Amino acid sequence: MSKIEQTTAYTGTEMERLFFRPILTGPSAEQLGIRVMYNMPVPTTFNFWRRGGDILQKFDSSGWGGSVNSDKIQKTIEMSRVKAEIGYSAADYFSQVFEQIIQQPDVNMQDLSGSELERAETELFKQNIAESIRYTMWIGNTERESRYNTFDGFLTRIYGEVASGSEEIANESYPLSLFSEEAPAETIFDMLWSNAPDALREIKSDGNLAIFVTSDIYERYEASLDSASLEAAYLARQNGRSELLWRGIPIIDMKVRNQLVKVSDLPNSMALLTDRRNLALAVNTADFPGTEVNMWYNPDLMENRQRAVFMAGCDYLLPELLSFAYLEM
Repeated sequence: MSKIEQTTAYTGTEMERLFFRPILTGPSAEQLGIRVMYNMPVPTTFNFWRRGGDILQKFDSSGWGGSVNSDKIQKTIEMSRVKAEIGYSAADYFSQVFEQIIQQPDVNMQDLSGSELERAETELFKQNIAESIRYTMWIGNTERESRYNTFDGFLTRIYGEVASGSEEIANESYPLSLFSEEAPAETIFDMLWSNAPDALREIKSDGNLAIFVTSDIYERYEASLDSASLEAAYLARQNGRSELLWRGIPIIDMKVRNQLVKVSDLPNSMALLTDRRNLALAVNTADFPGTEVNMWYNPDLMENRQRAVFMAGCDYLLPELLSFAYLEM
């Protein structure tokens, strides 16, 4: 057997339960380091509550002297209808699906059909969609002719504001000289923190701040930690690190370098200090007609095809909770 002719289709709650929810909730969502809003009511909005001011008052034996209501900030996420399509030659597709299920001891490879095959095909497609969503979430640009152009990503929105001269987002460009061995990655982190608005500094104790960086900065920082002459640093070089921190703030690698170098509208090196709650990705498969996931075999071209139609978008909420640094272009 060298081809798979089974047809699989997901719609409605089945598409949500078996396909999208596993990659957009739980540990999968937490790995992104941001807020993920799946199948929220449309239009999808996200909120951020400001801390109240002085609510203490001199005591009075009667009457109500309550202060004004808490300040809640809301923003609507613009969502775009997107389509994911992949085509494989029948032989290549068979090989990839075979790799997905070969470790299952109870699979009969002479009768490759049924639920095991469906799970393997679904897993293959889910991985591809999850990666495309992640890349687009960071570097997507709708004005690009090709490559991650279905909706605008965080970095595109933020850099676009900065490049247009907006002063709402704290930012600073850094020269190539900061990549010399004498200028470690900590210099960029110091820059982010020193430029950070007071509103961002004040919520550090909440435990939600994070520094999102491109892989070059992440690797330079890790290398600087390895160079420390301490037993802990030696052990970390041997065992690796599950997480990098700077002054207690997690450093998160956006892992977009291999695609970032292929686009010309964004700097190749960037760092963003913000509150995780300030960045949100929204995906919807429930409130729009035509959302579907299909996997089928095309006998005319001897090709296996996969298609998914859904809605997606992302945005930041408050510019006052952003501190951005980027390499001069």
